[in-house]
Amino acid sequence: MNEAEIRKIVAETVEQTLTRMGIQAADPIEVQRDMQHLRSWRTSTETIKRQSLLTAIGVLTAGVLGIIWMAIKGGN
Repeated sequence: MNEAEIRKIVAETVEQTLTRMGIQAADPIEVQRDMQHLRSWRTSTETIKRQSLLTAIGVLTAGVLGIIWMAIKGGN
């Protein structure tokens, strides 16, 4: 088996694997666009999670400070 035959076998195997995964290997630009969309979606959801956590922490902090303020104000 020479190098050209090995390259052909590997290329066919990779193409079959990608096709089974639903990726059109014949159009690499479209695949790149799909991967960019997935990356954008992932970073958006990470940002939303981070902002939600910060909002929850802010609400809890405001609630605790409100309870402390009411306790101090009510004690007078």
